[in-house]
Amino acid sequence: MSDQVHNLSMGIWVIFLAVAIGATGTYVGIACARRAAYSATRPRMWMVLAALAIGGVAFWLPTIIALAGFAVDGSVIRFDRTGAVASLLICDAASFAGLLLSRRRTSADGQSSSDTRIVTNMAAAVVMGLGLTVGFYVAMRSIEVQGRTYMDGALIAVAAVVAVLGSLGVVWLSQADVRRVTLVGGSVAVALAPVLMHAAMMASLRVRIDDSAPIPPGAEIFVILFAAFVLSMLILVVPIVALLMAPDRVTAELEAQARAWTQQESGRR
Repeated sequence: MSDQVHNLSMGIWVIFLAVAIGATGTYVGIACARRAAYSATRPRMWMVLAALAIGGVAFWLPTIIALAGFAVDGSVIRFDRTGAVASLLICDAASFAGLLLSRRRTSADGQSSSDTRIVTNMAAAVVMGLGLTVGFYVAMRSIEVQGRTYMDGALIAVAAVVAVLGSLGVVWLSQADVRRVTLVGGSVAVALAPVLMHAAMMASLRVRIDDSAPIPPGAEIFVILFAAFVLSMLILVVPIVALLMAPDRVTAELEAQARAWTQQESGRR
């Protein structure tokens, strides 16, 4: 990173906001993923909601928030809209792929084993983590300055390791039989991952200013940040309302038993 780059030009509060938003998105996403495990009617819908909350709100939005403090001496900062949207879609797709893969944990004989779960969960974390890293990289490449930017591959690899560890936390929390306080604490811990990923990505960024270069044509960060906040709030509202309206696990199990009993009675008749 060159000497002209500043990452906290708006103050440290930006990082705390990013962690708070990330923890909220993580908790909602994990709640949806856990609901998908015992939903009898629409498990794929819950998986989609979980992926949107985790990929879009827990990981993508914090890095957009952190970019609000990004400044470069001697240059106007702009952001490519296409790159910002593409990074969001990549993060969502990576989260969905990882969560979906983590559910495929049965062995060849149809029985779930501990070794199979471990291998599958690790694979799911790697898929999710590498996809999130690509999404973050695309977001960083959307930065436009009066000059040129490039990135250090070694620090991008560090961000990828952090992403895989954070994804492993998401996968574990979506399956583990733990208390709600553990889910809250785990969500806060996972929320540190996108902040650390952003720090590694920004540390990898190199900027070379060209005084003769024109102002880049992209959007200002606050335009993207406003749109990102509106979209993210919509993403969160839908699963929160769905979670409040959906039956809890005990009720779902009782309903499943009632349906099975009804089918048995119908078969006897």
